[in-house]
Formats: sequence, C-alpha cells, structure tokens
Amino acid sequence: MGRYAAAPPAATGPAASGVVIPVRLVFGPRDHEEYSAARTSLQSLVVAWAHRRGAPVEPALVAAALDHRHGVDGRLSHWTRAHVADALAVWFPRTVALLDDDRDAVPAALHALVGFLAERDWLDLASAAPAELHAQIDDSTPALHDALADERNLDLGTFWAVQLRRHGVPAADPAAVARFLERVRRGEADVDREALAEVTRREAGPAGPDAERDAAADLPPVLLPSAAALLAAADASEGLARLRAVTRWVRTGRPLTADGRLLLADARALAAAVHVDAFSSDLARTADDLPETGLLVAWARQARLVRVVRGRLVPVKSAAPLLGKPIELWHRAFTALGDLGEHFGGSNVFGAPSLFGMSLGEALPILLFELYAAGGDPIPLELFHRLVRDAVNERFGCVVDDLAGDVEQRLWRRDVTALVDALELLGAVTLGESHEHDELTELAGRDDPDPTLVALTPIGLWAVRELLLEQGVAAPLAGEMAGDDIEYVCVRLAGLREEVREAELAAWVAARSPRAAADELARLLRRTDDPAHRALALQALRRNGERRDGELRARDREAGPRPVRGPRTGPLPLRTRAVRAAGKG
Repeated sequence: MGRYAAAPPAATGPAASGVVIPVRLVFGPRDHEEYSAARTSLQSLVVAWAHRRGAPVEPALVAAALDHRHGVDGRLSHWTRAHVADALAVWFPRTVALLDDDRDAVPAALHALVGFLAERDWLDLASAAPAELHAQIDDSTPALHDALADERNLDLGTFWAVQLRRHGVPAADPAAVARFLERVRRGEADVDREALAEVTRREAGPAGPDAERDAAADLPPVLLPSAAALLAAADASEGLARLRAVTRWVRTGRPLTADGRLLLADARALAAAVHVDAFSSDLARTADDLPETGLLVAWARQARLVRVVRGRLVPVKSAAPLLGKPIELWHRAFTALGDLGEHFGGSNVFGAPSLFGMSLGEALPILLFELYAAGGDPIPLELFHRLVRDAVNERFGCVVDDLAGDVEQRLWRRDVTALVDALELLGAVTLGESHEHDELTELAGRDDPDPTLVALTPIGLWAVRELLLEQGVAAPLAGEMAGDDIEYVCVRLAGLREEVREAELAAWVAARSPRAAADELARLLRRTDDPAHRALALQALRRNGERRDGELRARDREAGPRPVRGPRTGPLPLRTRAVRAAGKG
C-alpha cells in the first residue's frame, strides 16, 4: 500500500504542465458509449500513473475495477470501504477469470486506481479517505485469496474462462474451445465437476438483486403538484364527474338482467344522463351495444362505488362520503382502471380474444412506468405497443406478430386506445400527435402507425408515484439529491424538465455553504467537457452567487446603517503612503 499512499514524486506529462484531461466519472444506465470512452481513458491514465511510480499494473484489472463501480451505480468517483470489500471478496472472483498468478495483481490494480483518483482530487466528497481505502484493500486481500481458492464462487462464464486459461486454450479460437469442451465431456480434461454442478444450479435459479442495475433505481426526480393543485385537477376531472353521476343515478337500486347487465331502457337513460353513446343509443338492441355506458358502470363497480346485490345494482353506502372527497375519489378511480381488463378488450373474434385484453394486468404497469420515467414528457404510443408486444411474446413464448392476424392486431390497438382514452377522461394523461412518421413506422413495424403521444399530467405523475411507492420502488422527488456529488446530480438531471432541474439545483446549493458549493462546482468544471453537465454546473454556480449576494444584503440590513466616518487624521497605512509617494515621484 505504501507506494501508493506516500507523497507522489514530481509529476510529468499533461498534469505537470497544468493541462487537465477531461474525464467523465458518473454515468447513467444508457450511457454505454460514454462509459466505454471514459473507461479507456481512465485505464490508460491509471496504468501510466502506476508505471511512473515503478509499480506497473495489469490494464485489464484496472478496467475490471472500473466495471465493478459502473455496474453498481455508475459512479466511478465514489468509493467506500464497503465497495472495496465487495470488489475483492465477491466481484473479482465471480466475474473475472483469475489464476493463482493473478492473486497479487488485483489488489495492486485497486491500490493504483484509488491512488490515482485521490491524487487528481477525483474521489467525490462522500468517498472514504484514501488511507482508509488503501487499508481496506489490504484487509480484504485474504478474502480475495479465499474466494479464488474455491471455484464454486465463480459464475458460469467465469468458470469456463478460468478452465480455458488453465489449460492453455485460446478463447478466441472457436474450434479449439469446441475440442476442449469435447475433452471435458469425455472426462479427458480435468475440471472440478462438483464446483461446475454448483455453479450451474446457481445460474439456473432466479437472478440475484445485484445481477444488473435496476432500471427502477434510475427513475428521474419529479416535482409533485401542491395539495391545492391536486384538488383543482380532481375537481376538473370529467371521468370523476361521470362516475359520480353513475353512482347518484343508481339511487336505491337498478334491476339487472340474468347475466348481470343493465336493462336496455336503463342503459339508454344512463347514457343520456352522462352524455355518452350518443350515436349508439337509438340503434342499441342490448346494453352491450352501449360500450361507453358499460365501461362507466364497470368502472364504478371496480372502484367500489356501486355493487350488485340480489340482482340489483345498488350504491355502496360506505362510499357515499367519498363522493365529496375529490382527491381520494380520483385516486380510487385511477387504481380501479388497472382491473378493467375485459372491458378494454377480451372480445372474441373468430375464437381469438384480443391479445392486449389477455395481458392487460402486465401491460398497464408497463405504460405507467414508461410515462413516469419520461417525467411528464410525452412518449409515442407506438413505443408502448412495442413494449407490450415484447411482454406478450415473453409470456406466451412465441412471436405475437406471427400468430395474430390483422383483426387481432386491430382489436389490440383498439383496446389500447380505449385505455388511453379512459386515462385522458380521468385527467391522468394528456394526448398529442407526432408528425415523425418515419420514426413511428420503424418503431411500429407497420405502415399505419398510431401518431398519438401520451404524457402524464401532474396529478397522474402523483398517482403513479403512489403506486410505485406501494410496490417498494424508489421514486425520488426533486431536492432529494441535495447531499450527492454534483456530477451525479448533473447526470441525473440532464434531459429533465427545466423546473425539475431548477428545484434540484436550488436544493443542492442550499445544502452547503457558498464556499463549499463553489469549490465542488469548480472541481467539476475543471474536469468535465460535457456541454450539458457544464451548463448545469454553471446554472448552479449562478444560483450559488445569487444566494451569497442575498445573504450579504440580509446581513447588511440586520446590521443597520453604517456610521459615517470623518476625514482620517492619523498616519496613513504604509501601502497608501507608498502609493502616494510613488505618485509624487
């Protein structure tokens, strides 16, 4: 450890001449190209740094250490003792093909990476002190050795990569690999078959929580509407007004047919009362011919506003107070939409039910998650169609497009339209139209793509967040990253709405002193050349300056007017006298 913790020798190269090489250290889950470029740059910098200190390191192991941090949360500059311990005891043995000769090379690579980041002042402020990290590397090295000694700790790909290295088989030669595997099958090559069996069983089981970065962990921060705004939105909801009207129309009860449907006369009366099915009412032969009316009744039943008792549709007495509580009623109506599958589809055409209706329970959360991840910005409805097709393909183990004919496909899209229309009626989403026909055609895989754009409204954003929280999904609010490193904040904010960026940066600035905020922002601006991140850092710097100026003005107001000084009669300060003397000379 000492060779990396000691005072560094005189620097050479770009750093010595004051040239700062731009390097990005924080990455989002989709920043694959950006990470690849930064990984290559950092790998070269660390290897060169270690070489100058007379302690060469293996470049591939430096890159592997960076991959470990990138896989956890994308923050290459954030290292704690726990990160070091996990890297050495678990991650390196499990995912990197290491032989006995590599045992000492791994901690050397970690020492070099930590030493380099510390010297450059690139460890973020939440990281452990460099001396603690170096000490943890030494403390965890025995755990690395123990893990490497037992091949059951490897994952399946690493197990075979180790065998190839041990037997001198070039992994880049498919024919050589095939010959080696055949020798293993015949029992001619020595491998630990008990360890292989254990690794294979583990790989066949469910993926662990750390198998990959969870997309939900990268949901953007959002700004929620105030209570007053929620109340106003719920009050203005046309869907809520119609559900109230259905509940009040039921009064003391309405008779139903033997199969649980409204009588035609009652269905027509309800349609007229809530102003729906205007073009279908006169031609309807049964209540089923009034689809909007049937949907409202099913919706009210699912929201537990009305129920069926002894062949009659009656109001739920305990729900009566809810009719005067707009926000609570709105939330119940929103939640009920997810359970209306057969009323958004399930139609039987030539014996084939609508594919979307069969999987509404899986499909609606996909839509809501994508809308929430967009943070209130619109997404094309064709993206949802694509994601739903993928989900149904996975569920049934076949390609839906290969089995579903044109009729089924149109029913599927009809069901999606009905669902989105209901969400718009409730006020959970707004709808728009895209004119990017070529992009939509490619996304849809058909010549007649749906141009609809969908975006969550503020109350819709609030409702989806409530659902996510109930499922244990982290859904951050603007301002919750106030204690994080500024580069991490900038990465998370890039591409979000201006009001979210402004709120998050204001909270970040307010959480530290003006000097501390300025210092951290300056550190990032010296290192990064990413235009979006620089713009956000400069925005935070301006807000920090405004905050500092405001504090100075407030301090002056509290101190009151300053006393008026008379002319100086005593001796002048030395510097002033020197300046005046120079002027006379």
